[in-house]
Amino acid sequence: MDLIPLHLGVSHFNSPVVAVDALQEAMKQNNTFYGPNEGLPELRNALSQRYLEDEGVPVPPEQILITHGAKHAIHLYLKSLLHLDDEVVALAPYWFAFPELIRQSGGKLTTIAANPEQGYALDIEVLRKKITPDTKLLILTSPGNPTGKVYSSLEQEEVAALLEEYPNLHLLSDEIYDGLVYTGDNPSFLRFELLRDRIAVVNGFSKSFAMSGWRIGYLVAPFPILHIATELQLKWISGVSPFTQMGAIAAIQHRHSIWEKFRAELDLKRQRVIKELEKMPRLKFFNPEAGYYVTLQIDGCLAPQDPKSPFRLVEEWAAALKDQVGLEVLPSTNMGMPAAVRMSFALPDEALDYAMHRLKAFIA
Repeated sequence: MDLIPLHLGVSHFNSPVVAVDALQEAMKQNNTFYGPNEGLPELRNALSQRYLEDEGVPVPPEQILITHGAKHAIHLYLKSLLHLDDEVVALAPYWFAFPELIRQSGGKLTTIAANPEQGYALDIEVLRKKITPDTKLLILTSPGNPTGKVYSSLEQEEVAALLEEYPNLHLLSDEIYDGLVYTGDNPSFLRFELLRDRIAVVNGFSKSFAMSGWRIGYLVAPFPILHIATELQLKWISGVSPFTQMGAIAAIQHRHSIWEKFRAELDLKRQRVIKELEKMPRLKFFNPEAGYYVTLQIDGCLAPQDPKSPFRLVEEWAAALKDQVGLEVLPSTNMGMPAAVRMSFALPDEALDYAMHRLKAFIA
């Protein structure tokens, strides 16, 4: 039986043609030497223009560091900000790499339990109770990975008020799925200009632009932190390939047409998947507002909720799903939600239809 990969963190889309063409032209022009460590001025200017046009927020190009993917941007930021035993607060479920990146940077992760019954809403009072004198950083992801939750303007304003209340608290906002929001707005936390000395944003081209193999991310951070991150990048990798950055410039310049195409196709897939999942009452889920994952709560398929189930752990259930019907999903144990799995719907339609048929048969 062929394996259908529902666990991957990439979409089935090809990279935008305009990006590929720009990369190829850069290589023809022999733009293959070392570039500036902080990134090409043209790309930093294009990103600065993007925030001004889309958000109405002035972000100086000098405040943007081009990195070797968004994961690298996060690692640089954490290494530049944290000291030994600084506390970092994150809301579950969170991206699975955060705990290890925090540990490698000397920090200690404190988590807030997931609240799927409330639609993964940001409960500011629960968050406030987690903050101690040792809390240095709050990490938020909007749109969420794996949930697809988008924080509302009101939730963002509550976070901004919390930062004003705790002047030593910093915020890192992971916004890498921001081009794939289906309805409503998804404002960046950069809009809180008066708090810009403690707010950082990480973004990149892997998700919203289907350019995962290009390894281009970027960090917008307060200048003192950005200067440290830039020096670390110089020592670690000496900057990002200039010809790939030329492709990224073209992608940013055509972002709205690229995002509109991706969103339209993904939204149809999302609706198809939700319709099928509604026929499987043993699975609970949140209808994602962005991105291309559904977080499935499988408590009803595990013992003790289901006395007939041979599975006690989500990993056992996922392994059986793979072995018996050829579907591979990602257990959310390492995301702070031990009775859930992440399932992607960014697959070709035929594969997605097969996947839903197999999942329904397995649940039955």
